[in-house]
Amino acid sequence: MLTKSDLNQIQKVIKNEQSSVREDIKIIKNDMFQIRRDVKTLVNYFDREYLELRKRIEVIEDQLNIRTAIP
Repeated sequence: MLTKSDLNQIQKVIKNEQSSVREDIKIIKNDMFQIRRDVKTLVNYFDREYLELRKRIEVIEDQLNIRTAIP
């Protein structure tokens, strides 16, 4: 049978673990935020690069008087 003292000790351990888990979750959330920001930056960079290359290709196609079926 557990005594009141045993239950209090168990409760303290659980609270400490709960606090630790909350801190871990906070760290994970911050990491996820940073990852999302990095991915957004990368996507924007490559999107701009693609659009720039697409414009250059269109100029070349116009000069050579050719058209491709790429949308």
